[in-house]
Amino acid sequence: MKIKDVEKQVGISKANIRFYEEEGLIHPARNQENNYREYSEADENSFRKLKSCV
Repeated sequence: MKIKDVEKQVGISKANIRFYEEEGLIHPARNQENNYREYSEADENSFRKLKSCV
C-alpha cells in the first residue's frame, strides 16, 4: 500500500510516517518501477503500535 493509504487507515500524517522512517523505525520496500514506498501489513501494524505509544 502507498503512504496515503497508510495515512488514512492508521490515522497518522505523512510527515509522521516519514519521521518514523528517518528514525529507522520503519523500513518500507521501494517499487522498482517508480521508487514509491510500498508499505506492508507489518509496517501498518508497526505504525499502529507507534501511534499507541505516543
